[in-house]
Amino acid sequence: MSKSPSLRRIQADIRELSIDPSPMYTAHPLENDMFEWHFTIRGADETDFEGGYYHGRILLPAEYPFKPPNIVFLTPSGRFETNTKVCLSFSAFHPELWQPAWGIRLILEALVSFLPTPGDGAIGALDWTSAERKRLAKKSVDYVCPTCGKCSDILKKIEQKIARKGGIDGDKKTSRFQKQIAELHALQMANHKEDEDKSKDEDEQASDDAKVIDESSPQTDETKESHEDAAVDSNTETSDVHVAEQDDKKGEDNIQSGSDENEASNATVTDTETRTEQKPAENTEPFVEEVKVINESDNCEESGEMDAQSLVQNVEKEEGNTSDPLQEVEMDEALLQDENSLNTPLLSDPVIHSGIVIFSIIVWLLIRKLSAVVDDLKALEAEIQSLK
Repeated sequence: MSKSPSLRRIQADIRELSIDPSPMYTAHPLENDMFEWHFTIRGADETDFEGGYYHGRILLPAEYPFKPPNIVFLTPSGRFETNTKVCLSFSAFHPELWQPAWGIRLILEALVSFLPTPGDGAIGALDWTSAERKRLAKKSVDYVCPTCGKCSDILKKIEQKIARKGGIDGDKKTSRFQKQIAELHALQMANHKEDEDKSKDEDEQASDDAKVIDESSPQTDETKESHEDAAVDSNTETSDVHVAEQDDKKGEDNIQSGSDENEASNATVTDTETRTEQKPAENTEPFVEEVKVINESDNCEESGEMDAQSLVQNVEKEEGNTSDPLQEVEMDEALLQDENSLNTPLLSDPVIHSGIVIFSIIVWLLIRKLSAVVDDLKALEAEIQSLK
């Protein structure tokens, strides 16, 4: 059975690191998970990380090598956060930059070269002081991984093994991935610049929006006075219209009920008188309009009185034929109670209706089955008696 491309590539990475080890880095997969690697890298000479040993994890995706891995540091370094997936140009944060030809060795050499570079605010990046990084480099020698053991001893053993074999050739001291690593650094800087430009554009847009709001918000004294005058005029107009609507409504109520006409008219007259007294003498036009409305409402009330009197006479004639209103109210309440009793949730629920139908069908089938069994028993009893 053929292995998957991911497993074949992982085995190739293991074989490459075992055949050609490096004193600067090492990595191996876990015994129970081939897609999780633990790595240890040494800090480059003449940097703040010189003499430090930094341990971490490489989390390969199921689609490796066609998708990039996640990288997590476990040793504090002052450059990368611990237990956090870091953002690098060759990590899962930038799958568009990943190339399937890249493998574990390139990732390790790139990590060594990225240690002394600035963080530039990337995810999982730190920009601690040089003194703090040097202090952490000395402290990293004692770091112990629960899975791998003391990390500094791992690279020291590899260094001793290389020394026994005659050391490293001069040709092998220079990395064959120098071109790719330089490209990764350029991509990292380009991404950082793009993020900065985007943040600047967003800040400028926000400042422009704030300026527009500030320019549109202030108002002069003249504009405020004009707005206040317009509000006063609109209030007077709406109050006059409201008075007219109330008067018309009262006239209609007088026509329908046929009572309290004089009280309503007196109330409207007193209401209008008080409103005219409250309004200043300068507002002459609304006062004239209000008087017109009162005259119109008085005419409507006079006609309403005539119609109301005729309606009262007709009602008095029909009183002998009508029934007691209390009895009608009681009958209506009884009908409402009957309707409410019929409109119970149990009777109106379609699910319960369907359940009742199904239950009745089952009962009917059981009755038929029982009747058939009874008939069979009777026939069997008749046969037994005939045999006797």
